[in-house]
Amino acid sequence: MDHLVGETGRWMIFSAGLVIVVAAFLLPMQEDLRLTRLERDRTLYMEQVENQRIERYREFLNQLANPDEQTIELLAMTQLGLIPADRAAIVMPGQRDDTLLLDAIEPRVEPFETQVRPQTRLERLFSNKDAKLWIVGAGLLAVLYGLMPATKPS
Repeated sequence: MDHLVGETGRWMIFSAGLVIVVAAFLLPMQEDLRLTRLERDRTLYMEQVENQRIERYREFLNQLANPDEQTIELLAMTQLGLIPADRAAIVMPGQRDDTLLLDAIEPRVEPFETQVRPQTRLERLFSNKDAKLWIVGAGLLAVLYGLMPATKPS
């Protein structure tokens, strides 16, 4: 029975050391994965914004093919500076007095908001190079101890 307990204890120490060593390699990769996902989300958001822009331009081109009164009025106000009789141009001091057509077509874009998860204690511990060296050293020592043969009782 003593032999079984000693053997099981060594395997448990070996397993714990192996887990520590593997965690030391996987946790920095977890941070890289988090940053990659953040960049992917930002890229997907920018693609969505560009798709909205393309769709708005496509709608405007379709409106130009068969213009209605609102489209003609928009073109007259933006390109020719013509203002309907029932409206007045409000020009603020220091601003240009013409409205741009692109401002009327461009979609309103909300800024991309990042959702960063804070690091866990274990990630912070492994991000410290000195602490990581000692922890990996202890893990390798535990692996070595677990692999050593048992001593024979005298």
